[in-house]
Amino acid sequence: MIRKARNLDMSAMDPTPEQIRQRSKAIRKAWSPRERHRRANFKRISWLPPVIAETELPGLSPSDFDS
Repeated sequence: MIRKARNLDMSAMDPTPEQIRQRSKAIRKAWSPRERHRRANFKRISWLPPVIAETELPGLSPSDFDS
């Protein structure tokens, strides 16, 4: 269950760091070898917007950019 954090004090419902570690370990134990390999080789992919020259914009010609 995901709850919105209201304060930094732990409530009776919040798991302890040890409980989180144990649950995470149990989840990972159920992974198939393929899933384990997939997650071990995870690489964060960054995205950049495409870059185009002003002269490539539709409806404009190179002479539109001459000073």
